[in-house]
Amino acid sequence: MTTVVLPAYTPSGPVPSYSKKPSTDESTIQHTPRTHERPSGTFVKASGGDTVLLAEQDPAAEVPCYGRQGLVTGFVSVADRDLVSEVVLKVKGKMEYMISEGGSLSHKLIDSTCSLWSSHSPSPSTSTCPGAIPFSFPLPSKFQDENLVAHPLPPSYEVPFSEMPGMFLRTTYWLTITVTRTRSKSRKLQFLTKTNTITIPFDYSPRSRPWRSMQPSFELLNDVKTMPEEFRQVSWEVQPRPKATARPLELHLFLPTVEIFGLDDVVPFHVQLGGPVDELRHFLPPPPGTTRPDQEQKKQRLTVSLVRQVVIEVHGRKAARTVFIASASLHTHPPSFSSSNESLPTLDLSGTLKPRRSVAPTGTFDVGCVRVQDFIVIELWPADTELMRKYTTMRFSHPVKFVTDSYVEGSSAGGIGREAA
Repeated sequence: MTTVVLPAYTPSGPVPSYSKKPSTDESTIQHTPRTHERPSGTFVKASGGDTVLLAEQDPAAEVPCYGRQGLVTGFVSVADRDLVSEVVLKVKGKMEYMISEGGSLSHKLIDSTCSLWSSHSPSPSTSTCPGAIPFSFPLPSKFQDENLVAHPLPPSYEVPFSEMPGMFLRTTYWLTITVTRTRSKSRKLQFLTKTNTITIPFDYSPRSRPWRSMQPSFELLNDVKTMPEEFRQVSWEVQPRPKATARPLELHLFLPTVEIFGLDDVVPFHVQLGGPVDELRHFLPPPPGTTRPDQEQKKQRLTVSLVRQVVIEVHGRKAARTVFIASASLHTHPPSFSSSNESLPTLDLSGTLKPRRSVAPTGTFDVGCVRVQDFIVIELWPADTELMRKYTTMRFSHPVKFVTDSYVEGSSAGGIGREAA
């Protein structure tokens, strides 16, 4: 019989600590940036001796936040474990809306209940409730309306009645942990129970970003010739009313071609108004110093703003309300006059738009009965108010889309959807 002698065992050294930053003798071969780092903190709420801890949260946030198909993870720490008979997790979501034209409705978005531990279970893990009970709940990506049609789960959102008279919209999400205890250890009195419920509202914010970058700023007259692929041109004809003496005008809006922007993006644009000189002079801005500062906005002959529209359908009736979420300060370029007989003189203006997050905390969305969408609105205000009556309309709009995140070159998905035009 041969005896095999094993080599002597030498304990391994400690595992080197990990760092995302390369050391002095290392270099980064490839790096894919992320628009957001995953939070590593915790959200804690305690009540009656019981504590709920939610993982992967921003510790400075007022409420927890989860993204598209987010995972609600954490654990429950309970007191008086020997009296606990059951611990239950509930995750709920609700969308409530009302319009004065059609009444009100409410939809359940999420309604899930999960028993984390029960002494009545056929085979409980322990006869006494554990001190810490972990849980993990994946949020759904869709909900079904009353006709069983699936729609994307809407973000947390609220439109107060004071902002849009005759309309109300609120989408809320929350979770509850209910700990049930018997009032006595005696088996004869175990039917006497008391409960402690901890309720935690949370924000649902499905993140997405534009499918490509945009030109951050531009000089239209130069850049549109050298980089035409970076611009999207939208044109309207400003038509005079029948029998009116006014002549037609041409209105052009130039935007970054992506037409999808992050809520924190500064969106550049250029507006061009073309027509006969006699008509254009009515839209020239007043000379500097001729108006008081509080009158400047009213005296602008052309205004550009960002408007959010909320459309709600209740019992077959639709209603729409709008709110201004940004107004642009315009820079007027010197009027251009072409020597070509085919080209009209033009008035050129440029500026930027950025949504106010207090009014537009989330991007646009559509869940069938509720639609939130944004528009760039151009309004013409001629110096001669009689001229307004000679045209069919002087208000023009173009839809744009705002999403939660800005584009980052080479960024990975990281749980963020990409929005295509």
